[in-house]
Amino acid sequence: MKKYIISIFLSALLFGGCTLDREPLTGPSTGSFPASAEEAQAGVLAAYKSLANNLHQYGPADRWYDQLTDIGAMRTTLSGWPNFVLSSITSSTSHVCDTYARVYKGLGRIHLVLDNLDKLRGVISEEEYLCYKAELLCLRAYQYDTACKFFGDVPWIDHCLTLDDYAYARTPREQIIERILDDMDDELIEALPVAWDKSAWGTCRVGRVGAYALKARICLEWGYFEDAAKYSKRALDLAAGLYDLTPLDCTYYPTHADGEPDQTPLFGFDAEVNSREWIWSIQFDRLAASNTHAGIYTNASRVHNGAAGRGPSQAMMDSFQCTDGLSIVESPLYNWQDPWANRDPRLDLYCQRPGSRCMGIQLSTDPNDKTVYDYIANKAVLNADANPTVNKYEYGPNGEKGPGGYLWRKFVDPRYYGSVTGKDYEDELDMPIIRLAELLLVDAEANIEMEGGDLTRAKANIERVRARVNMPALKDASRDGLRSALRYERKIELCCEGFRWFDIRRWKDAEGRPIAYKALHDVQQIAPAFGKQLCNAKPYIDENWVVTYEKFESKTDDKGKVTYTPHQYTFDGKDCNARVHTITKFNLNKDELWPFPYDEMVTNPLIGLGNNNPGY
Repeated sequence: MKKYIISIFLSALLFGGCTLDREPLTGPSTGSFPASAEEAQAGVLAAYKSLANNLHQYGPADRWYDQLTDIGAMRTTLSGWPNFVLSSITSSTSHVCDTYARVYKGLGRIHLVLDNLDKLRGVISEEEYLCYKAELLCLRAYQYDTACKFFGDVPWIDHCLTLDDYAYARTPREQIIERILDDMDDELIEALPVAWDKSAWGTCRVGRVGAYALKARICLEWGYFEDAAKYSKRALDLAAGLYDLTPLDCTYYPTHADGEPDQTPLFGFDAEVNSREWIWSIQFDRLAASNTHAGIYTNASRVHNGAAGRGPSQAMMDSFQCTDGLSIVESPLYNWQDPWANRDPRLDLYCQRPGSRCMGIQLSTDPNDKTVYDYIANKAVLNADANPTVNKYEYGPNGEKGPGGYLWRKFVDPRYYGSVTGKDYEDELDMPIIRLAELLLVDAEANIEMEGGDLTRAKANIERVRARVNMPALKDASRDGLRSALRYERKIELCCEGFRWFDIRRWKDAEGRPIAYKALHDVQQIAPAFGKQLCNAKPYIDENWVVTYEKFESKTDDKGKVTYTPHQYTFDGKDCNARVHTITKFNLNKDELWPFPYDEMVTNPLIGLGNNNPGY
């Protein structure tokens, strides 16, 4: 399957890209490409491959975006990323500039084909022509939607550029969104197959279900709720019998000795072939140049020779409901002495916590545990997550430079064990762009937010996602109750997939601010205390399932070192075991967007340095 796709990718790369493959946006057009059916297909597949170039710090960029929100934590010394949660990024920050450049490079590949595609009418079949055009316009919509969410108003460019054609002002993002939605014309989308032959293409090409799902997502993001409901329904109707939620084993393993949760049928290598939930994905393959990443390495613990680069925050761990559907501050099932029992099974399926097993090896964040058990090799091994005798132990999950006590289990596959524990840290695990669970939640939210929406339908969609992991039906079927349930499900079900950054900016609190404002503005993000496996600082959980904690007291010594003293919160008389992991800041009317890239402002005379986003 993949070799066939890659051979076409490689042939496509022999052709020169148009100017949007360069930064700044200047350069010659190729003119006549594509001139045949073979070139058209090669160009379309090269446009898909540009999605696989969206990498940041060892992995797909989308998996980093959640680390910049209230649900994620990262190593405190990672290059550039901590500045994003400190409100200190600038127009020259590399990740900002790279994101912008990659969008326009992807658009360059799209326009390279799209500019001359009309010349192939009559040369190729009308069916092929319409299909290629629909795919390219869906890809263009995906790229521009990304650009608008991060940067707001951006230049609208719909063709390859020449040396003399490079100056474009920033177009209001509302106009861009209207244009990309108009371009994804219903009649054109109907030219796509409902889904591509999986044995030939996997899920790397967008079919009719994926196109309508993408259109629904974009409509939802920008407040077109009626259209979002219309297109999500159309996608779900087409998906019936073809796509389904992937079954997951919800067995609870209290300790590492009892076993290991397995999320790989949905987020591992098997999912690429066997999951009926993936609708559209980014395809990676080590047979192609620059078509691998190191996502598993980034998520893996130091015991696996991984980077322990990112993981869920304490606030994320405290968000998981108990199995009765109540929060940990409400449920009689919650026991601070056994905090992982009786919880939403996705806590262990999607996250690694102390006392669990991952990729066959015990995870311990306690420095008193000098060794941990390797169930694959059937022997004890040094606990690099806590042991000073092992290289870079301080980067372990609960190390002083670690991500805050926990790691993600999503997108971590035991089949990669040999590579992680050896010298090779690259993998080729595909990344879903759209899966059925998200589509169900898009449809639910659209019906909740639109005037006269079908709340019964919204409730059924949310409960379908919850039923997969044996979570109970919803008790509150009012619009406010369903909105709260929807926001819980998106936070939990879609964690570590890059949605949270956009969700918390789209959703507003009672004062019109992003819902997680109080959880990010000048906040001390806490983690388990060094050497302890439990953080029982008292959480406060609002109707949007945003978790906050009261500030710790701080003291600065004569050398400028800041220490924090926890307030003596208690659960049943037990004192708080917590420490400050990092400080986050969110400034209103600034951090809703990223700054506009410096190079684009200085090289594009119709933008200029005086046209940055607010606050920068």
